[in-house]
Amino acid sequence: MTPDEVKQSITTWCSSDDDLEIASDRFEPGTDFSFGLKAGTLSTAPVDLVVLKADGADRVTIRRSVTLTGDNVDAANQLVSSRPGSVTAAVERSGADTTVVAQTYVYLDGLSKHTFVQAVAELARTSTLLDAIGGVETASEVDEEAATVASDAIDEDAEPDSTAVPDVAPVAAASTFQQPSIPQPSSIPQPSSIPQPSSIPQPSSIPQPSSIPSGMPVGQPLPTPSFTPQPAQPVQPVQPVQAQPVQPAYTPQPAQAYQPQPVQAQPVPQPAAAGGWAPSHSVPPQGLRAWSSPDPSGPVVANLAPGLPIQIAEVRGAWARVICSNGWTGWIDGRIIGVAA
Repeated sequence: MTPDEVKQSITTWCSSDDDLEIASDRFEPGTDFSFGLKAGTLSTAPVDLVVLKADGADRVTIRRSVTLTGDNVDAANQLVSSRPGSVTAAVERSGADTTVVAQTYVYLDGLSKHTFVQAVAELARTSTLLDAIGGVETASEVDEEAATVASDAIDEDAEPDSTAVPDVAPVAAASTFQQPSIPQPSSIPQPSSIPQPSSIPQPSSIPQPSSIPSGMPVGQPLPTPSFTPQPAQPVQPVQPVQAQPVQPAYTPQPAQAYQPQPVQAQPVPQPAAAGGWAPSHSVPPQGLRAWSSPDPSGPVVANLAPGLPIQIAEVRGAWARVICSNGWTGWIDGRIIGVAA
C-alpha cells in the first residue's frame, strides 16, 4: 500500500466510527503523513492522539505526549509495564515535571480496521491511566502556551526601542584615499647603466696554481699503510662422527580380523495421537508479550516472534493461555488476536 492509500483507509475507518474524530493534519519532518486524532469523543474526556507514518517505514505509529506534574518517573514506568499489548513509553524527568511519550504500532502487512481501532483504544486507555497519576499538561496545552508566549514576543518587538543606536553616516573614504606613486620613466635604469661583457673578468685574470702563495697549505701524499704478515694457524684434524643406530620409526602390528556387529533394529515412528497440538492462531506482526500467569503485575517471561503458530488452550476474561509447538505455554493479551473481549 502507498502512503496515500494507508492514510485514506485510516480516514475512512475513523469517519465510520462515532468514537473517533480526525482533528487536523500536522507537519512533521521525515514522515509520509501525520494528523491528529481524538479518541473517546463519546465520553466526557476524549484523548488527543497523533497518527503518523515515518518516511519509508513499514508500520503506522500512534503516539501521545503528556507532562505529569512532579517526579512521577517510577509510577509512570510501573503503569506502562503493567499494560498488556504492545504499548511502550519513554519516561524522563523534564525539570521539576515528568514527560511521558507513549506509543504503539500497527504493521502495514497486518493493518485493518480491527487492528487499528484496537491499538487506538489500548493507547487511549493507557493515556487515561497516566492522566490519573497526577496533574497533567497535554502536548496540545503546551503548544497553546508556546503560541501565546510567541504572540506576546511579537507584540513587544513591534514597539519602538528608545535605546537603539542611531545609524552612523558613512565616512567619505574618497577624501582620505592616497594614490599610489607610480615610478616615472626617468627613474627606470637605462641600458647604458647595465654592465657590458667587456667588464666581466676574463680567464686570463684568474690566478693560476703557480701563483698561489707558499704560505697556503698544499695537499700532502697519503702515507703507505704498513702490513705485518701473521703466521698461519695449523689445521685441526676432523673428528670422526660416531654413527648412531637407527631406530625403526614404525613397528607393524598384526591386522585385526573384522568382526561383524549385529544390526540393531530401529524403532518405527508411531503416528501422533489424535487430539495433539494443532495451531489455531499465529502471532500478529507486532509480536506478543507473554506472562507466566494472567497477572499484569507479574514479569514478562517471553516475547513471541511475529508469525509464530500458537494454539489457544484457555481464555480467562482478557487473557488467553497459548501453547507453542515445543510444548511451552504462557498467558497473552487475548484481545490482540481477537479471542477475548
